Amino acid sequence: MNSRRRHSPKKTSLTLRFQIDHMDPLGQGVSKLGDKAVFIAKTLPGESGVAEVTRQTKGVQFGRVQELTGPASNRVEPACVHFNRCPGCHYLHTDYESELVYKQQTLLRYLARFPAVEAHLRVYPAMSRLSYRNRIQLHYRYHYLGLIDGVSDQVVEIPHCKILHPSLTEAFQQLYSDKSWAETHKGRGHCELYLCNDEVRESWNQPYAEGGFTQVNQAMNQLLRTVVAECVEAGAGQVETLLDLFAGDGNLSAEIPVKKTQVDCVASSKHAEAGASRFVALDLFQDDALNTFRSQCPEKKFDVLLVDPPRKGFPVLDDWVKAYKPGQLVYVSCNAATMARDLESLSGRFTVEKVALIDLFPGTYHFETLVSLRFKNK
Repeated sequence: MNSRRRHSPKKTSLTLRFQIDHMDPLGQGVSKLGDKAVFIAKTLPGESGVAEVTRQTKGVQFGRVQELTGPASNRVEPACVHFNRCPGCHYLHTDYESELVYKQQTLLRYLARFPAVEAHLRVYPAMSRLSYRNRIQLHYRYHYLGLIDGVSDQVVEIPHCKILHPSLTEAFQQLYSDKSWAETHKGRGHCELYLCNDEVRESWNQPYAEGGFTQVNQAMNQLLRTVVAECVEAGAGQVETLLDLFAGDGNLSAEIPVKKTQVDCVASSKHAEAGASRFVALDLFQDDALNTFRSQCPEKKFDVLLVDPPRKGFPVLDDWVKAYKPGQLVYVSCNAATMARDLESLSGRFTVEKVALIDLFPGTYHFETLVSLRFKNK
């Protein structure tokens, strides 16, 4: 690993013995020491050893493995040489079946407040655990390029990254073999490599996904679109109208053959010809977003509400449900915690029709969740 910073972090000599009880939602092993919890990355349930304490807060410690004395039976040799220090992947030290179990346990904990969720849950494994990511953001500090280690606050270089889509490999390796970019891009910043219409593009110090947001796993994104369409088609009653919030370029509703109104969450008309019946550019996080939309939209009711917000969720979801009284809600999220919060806020009575864990981000603790609800009073 090559890494540099001007001021080294303060070292700690504190170590402790650990016994991992379970995994937390961030892919860290959790060890209980009296009334304190210790979170240790790159460990698995049942493992024991010695960890260096890297950070402490009230009643909580964070550690990094110093010595593993009792490995778990499902521990495997990571497919990537960078895994032990790289913050990008979290589960390459175990088999894929175990990774899916840990993700399923996380999702069920978040949704435990809703009845019969486990009975409706279906897990959709990734088609490939490696070589899938069609977009990556790398940080640079002087001529060091990679991901930021949250413990040391240093750049971890990852020239042999295994999760990149093969189409990005040549451009990615070029950044490491020829660092002339450091003459133009001095100090600190970030670089983004991504695929757009089968063309490799490179962006420096621009907002994430400045070329337009797309899912990073193309094959699993297609599966997600199919599952969304199946949920809408399986909904009780005839579906004629659909409101697609946080629509982007209409990715999730593209295969649903009904009258659609798509609402992007940014004030831009760049997707105005996405093929929807109506396309509205609106910042959905503005306080007056709902009233603004109601003044522009001729529809007074929608059969289906499709929502795909960013990680922070959509706290005003219930206001939109009350305004348009959909018979069905399909909520897609990359953050099950905020999704559960939003669904719990719904004041109307509903039944859960389907829960799907779709593994768009294998090797990491991230995953996509889909929940389809049917409102009882519709």
